[in-house]
Amino acid sequence: MTASPIDAFARGFASPLRAIDLILKARGGVRCAALPLAVTALLYAAVVAAALALIWNWRIECTWDFWGPAGAWLAATATYCLTALKWLTLVPCIAIVSYFSFTAVGMLVAAPFNEMLSERIEAHLRGRPAPVPLRLDAVVLCVADTLALLGRQLLYTLLVLPLVLVPVVGAVPLFLVTAWFTALGFADTAMARHYLRPRHKRPAIAEARAELLGAGVALQLLFLIPFAGLLLLPIGVAAGTQWYCARDWKRILAEAGVEPPPGFEAAAGPT
Repeated sequence: MTASPIDAFARGFASPLRAIDLILKARGGVRCAALPLAVTALLYAAVVAAALALIWNWRIECTWDFWGPAGAWLAATATYCLTALKWLTLVPCIAIVSYFSFTAVGMLVAAPFNEMLSERIEAHLRGRPAPVPLRLDAVVLCVADTLALLGRQLLYTLLVLPLVLVPVVGAVPLFLVTAWFTALGFADTAMARHYLRPRHKRPAIAEARAELLGAGVALQLLFLIPFAGLLLLPIGVAAGTQWYCARDWKRILAEAGVEPPPGFEAAAGPT
């Protein structure tokens, strides 16, 4: 019996909690989770520090050569106000850009590490040893699919961005778009490892929209918690891998009339 959209959404919303347990129990899971976390945090720290340094070095000075002392006072006041406006405007912009780009950029930068973590989570779920070698072709495919997903997210973000100006509910569409593509990105890590292409992914995504959206909303809410948001990447990868392993891919591909990739049935299937 197919679960209702509300039940599916609730199951997806709870998936990050189950993912934490998977990371702790999977062999090498904590180590693989720490690597992308460290890389992404250092990258964003460097970018934000560079942006703040540029703002600091951007001097705004108003000089008036008339009205004597009154003109000098007005110039100093204007300089102070413009400098304050500079910080009040640009710092929130940096924070907003960092928030809405952290997941997508983190998935791109940490793709090789996420691939390793996904392998170990899947090995734990299926009760077999985790593979040691890192397959370069799978990593390249993960990066390529992440770039394509990032492009789609950027397009949809630009489409809903003007709605932010609507009072009260204006930010909801942007939040939902970010949540949706967050869930897709994490689920895509496991799918790309098994060489699934868009024709393979679409039917699975279509029947699990509510569950994926629930997971994405939970992950984005996690990102709102100071510091805890840094755990978003490994938790998301684990949750996405768990979602992948729970699919009946043989049925999904058969019903869609799509041929699976070579050797797919030996590597994938419901747990």
